[in-house]
Amino acid sequence: MGIIVRQGFKSSIVSYVGVVIGIFNILILYNQFLTQEQLGLYASTLLTFPVIYMSFALLGVPSVAVRFHSRFQDHDSRRQLFTFIIITPVVGLAAFVALYLLFKPLYLKFYLDHSPMLVKYYYVFIPLTIGMVYLLALESYSRINLRIAVPSLIREVGLRLFNSAVVILFGYKLITFDTMVNLTVLSYGLAIAAMLIYLHFQKRLYTSLDFGFIKHPAFKEMYRYGLWVLLGGASAALLPHIEKVLLPAFKGGLGSTAIFDIASRIALVISIPRNSIVMISAPIISQAYARNDIAHIDTIYKKSSLNLFIIGSFLFLGIWTNIDAIFGIIPKSEIYSQGKWVVLMVGISRIADMMTGLNSEILTNSKYYRYDIVFMLFFTILILFSSQFLIPLYGFNGAAAAALFSTVVYNFVKLFFIRQKLGIQPFTPGTFKVIILGTAAYLLARYMPFPEPENLITTLLIILARSVMITVIFGGGILLWKVSEDISAGFSSGWKLIKTSILRIK
Repeated sequence: MGIIVRQGFKSSIVSYVGVVIGIFNILILYNQFLTQEQLGLYASTLLTFPVIYMSFALLGVPSVAVRFHSRFQDHDSRRQLFTFIIITPVVGLAAFVALYLLFKPLYLKFYLDHSPMLVKYYYVFIPLTIGMVYLLALESYSRINLRIAVPSLIREVGLRLFNSAVVILFGYKLITFDTMVNLTVLSYGLAIAAMLIYLHFQKRLYTSLDFGFIKHPAFKEMYRYGLWVLLGGASAALLPHIEKVLLPAFKGGLGSTAIFDIASRIALVISIPRNSIVMISAPIISQAYARNDIAHIDTIYKKSSLNLFIIGSFLFLGIWTNIDAIFGIIPKSEIYSQGKWVVLMVGISRIADMMTGLNSEILTNSKYYRYDIVFMLFFTILILFSSQFLIPLYGFNGAAAAALFSTVVYNFVKLFFIRQKLGIQPFTPGTFKVIILGTAAYLLARYMPFPEPENLITTLLIILARSVMITVIFGGGILLWKVSEDISAGFSSGWKLIKTSILRIK
């Protein structure tokens, strides 16, 4: 777990810096300068739709690269793998553009009544999708070389800072909204250039291509695997964003989407550690399968589940015990505080996803990878039907309820399947200790009497006081009860560093 922890930790730090910028952008900056409808477009659908389109256009390239990179180890074969990663999306993008234009009438019919802005910017999604495809393709190449921190810095921090700048320019009327959108498209070109420069300095960039991958012994298997991943990848990309696809077509349009987006982003802070661990764990799991080392996979499964459950629970407790205060400090809180219950439901769904560990990564890198596609399709159907039923009744709260129900069912079905086929499962006695400590910390922090906040300063002090209480009760309990070896070791190393470097205590 050493390299996983190191790279995962670095990437998590970068991701959280990006999240801080993103939260500031969404809750303060965008909220200050954009109307509710503009916010729904710019902060939500403008980036959500290309993510979904990208999953088709990539043709499964990132997953194929992770699964088969161990068969491309020498210099020449690495050049072939790099060529495969760069060239394959061209085919997918050509097919995407053709289908996108073909189905334009259906798109217009679906969104015109409640979200006319989506119709106006219809063509912007094509260059945005192209930019996202190649940024992710290059990031996957860096990922198989076990380097994820700098790519995360470019995507999580660089792009968000660029967005901050263009929104400020728009807010001070130095550019129009149309120009702001066009500059956002340009930002992906700049991010791709930054990735290429990074790969060059890492001596991983090839300036000439080698199409020999077509004759590689693994190519046919890669091709078949890629087709299966394409089906599952489309579902995987759609699932986290399906509410943002459906909400603009119902009453409230982009306005309801903006409320849901702000609330869900607050909750999604919880899942950032999982994203970092997944990016660096997948190649390790793939290598373990190549050695048929199920015991090592079981160790990763259990440790990742426990550590992610601890971190996710800690973050969820901090958010939910302070949720009223959090909404109280953002502009237009009377509008966006309507999303309070979205935070709860999306937060619980993220906890369920984290506590069940690396289910998908274990399946997609195993001989049972086809079943992961089946589960994805099942999840897609489940959330589509539940969303179609609940959104007309409860709006954005219905969308969150559908996501919670579908996520819990999906993850526990996969967990049961892995237990049956591989004989491994993610839970340990530590899992139940986390539940006990989390419940105790929530009850004490939530119902401890605090004065009513009178201004921003008192609101921030109350948030700080509750957060300290959560840290002492939950964090202290985790350490004293020795729930996680990794977290205890990390705390010991951190405390030792503080004593020797800051406090000067030997």
